[in-house]
Amino acid sequence: MSGIETRLAQSLAARAGRGQVEVGELAGRAMTTAGRIRTRRRVAGGAALVVLVMAAALGVRAVLPERKDTTLPVALGVPSALSRPEGIGEDPGLLHFDLDMGKLPGDARASIVVWSSEEERESVAVYAADDRLIAAVHLAPSALDLRRGLPTFDGAAVDTTVGGRPGKVGTVEVGNLMPYADLRWEPRDGIFAAVWARDRATAERVFDAVRLDRVQRCVTPMRLSALPAGASWTECQTALRVGQVPGRYVWAWSTLMIWQGGVEWVQLWAGERGNAQFKQDRVVAGRPAQWLTDGMRGLWIPGFGPVSVHILEGNPYHADLLSEEEAVWYAERLQISEDLTNPDAWPTSATR
Repeated sequence: MSGIETRLAQSLAARAGRGQVEVGELAGRAMTTAGRIRTRRRVAGGAALVVLVMAAALGVRAVLPERKDTTLPVALGVPSALSRPEGIGEDPGLLHFDLDMGKLPGDARASIVVWSSEEERESVAVYAADDRLIAAVHLAPSALDLRRGLPTFDGAAVDTTVGGRPGKVGTVEVGNLMPYADLRWEPRDGIFAAVWARDRATAERVFDAVRLDRVQRCVTPMRLSALPAGASWTECQTALRVGQVPGRYVWAWSTLMIWQGGVEWVQLWAGERGNAQFKQDRVVAGRPAQWLTDGMRGLWIPGFGPVSVHILEGNPYHADLLSEEEAVWYAERLQISEDLTNPDAWPTSATR
């Protein structure tokens, strides 16, 4: 299995809620289950935690400027989660919270931070240099939305209180089948949270670092000039590598998820530019490209401006649905920002 196929398989594995998936196994499963319709929420729920083996392999040296307001560009004039909880997950271009990295438990140094905004849920996941999850925070505007977007507890959860409010604590397996404490409660009226950490005490400390009074934009260096009829942008992910200087980050990768109706998502992923193991078999949008077929379908354009772009089916169970024509359609309408160091100049929406 090539390096690029490994990274794509790991990305798809994350959406499926598993730590490791072989491309051949993934393809076989897709073939046998392509006709099985899954709800949008169940599939999209697996996207917040990305297997960071892929991210660790990346290293776009795009140092982002020090920010004194929010981690990503501040969203001025937008009500925060504290003042308008129902706004959580309302717009994939917004994150209604921030994370004070300086308040995270200090015994595991953060290396990668993955921000995600999708339908009725927003999240952040923090990983160490060895790709081990340090902690993740998930926010939703209702208990039902939170449950829909996350896996069930491993075994029985127990009742507890957090800050005088009722909640539940159990365990969940996150990547490589490692158990983490899963603490869920309503920390503020109308804000429902789940925190994954190595134990309950750490989970509470992690939530103390959450800033519900800030709003930031989930920006990526990607933009589409158009969408197919009936399609919609449903999810944004941006991963940042933590720099040596507090408050400074290096862009690692970003993903846009497009819902085309029925059972099909299209995932547009941009990361480090490179062409190792690339075998050109076509030209798309004036650029050398390769159509991947070994265990999965997808279009790879390693020299798309300053980044490498992959366009693939966003649902691993339906990995054979994306056609070459569809992938080319998106590639021809994809625009990439040349300056990867200035997120303030990146599009505030995937479609405008």
